[in-house]
Amino acid sequence: MSRTHMAALAATLTCALLLGGAGTAAAQDSAADLTKRLAVTGQAKNGKKFTGTYTIDRFVARGERVFAVGTLKGKLKNRRVRREGVRMPASGFGVAAPAQSSQLVCRILTLTLGPLDLNVLGLRVQLNRINLWITAIPGGGLLGDLLCGIANLLNPPAILGSNLAGVLNSILALVPARPTG
Repeated sequence: MSRTHMAALAATLTCALLLGGAGTAAAQDSAADLTKRLAVTGQAKNGKKFTGTYTIDRFVARGERVFAVGTLKGKLKNRRVRREGVRMPASGFGVAAPAQSSQLVCRILTLTLGPLDLNVLGLRVQLNRINLWITAIPGGGLLGDLLCGIANLLNPPAILGSNLAGVLNSILALVPARPTG
């Protein structure tokens, strides 16, 4: 299986899990919309507050950036507003991973523990914040190579630009629209 297919499969499974959670919520409230409509709040430069919804119609790529294109509806102060073709940046998909040969270390585990205060049979142990970082060095030995190889299996290369827009449009087509009426 190629990396592109694996990335597409991972994106599909992630959305399926997210939609599964939304499906149980929809069972409780039959009028609930899935992921095509998002709540939006904000404030204009002049201080007026906006509250409304953004309905995603499609995704487009401009260079390496991806935008959601849709309809923005709501209230700006006391005035109703509706704008079509509004582009909002789509983010949170990660950045392109460097090639493994240029990679200096592979992150294996990052563990952060808050302050601990233990009292065991009259013995008081106090620890401040603890940070544990385990990294593997590729080319540094057998264990480093093995752990980097395993860690990179879980991190497929990022899908950017028009490829990401195509994947997101395919997923968006699977999401049912809210019934009218």
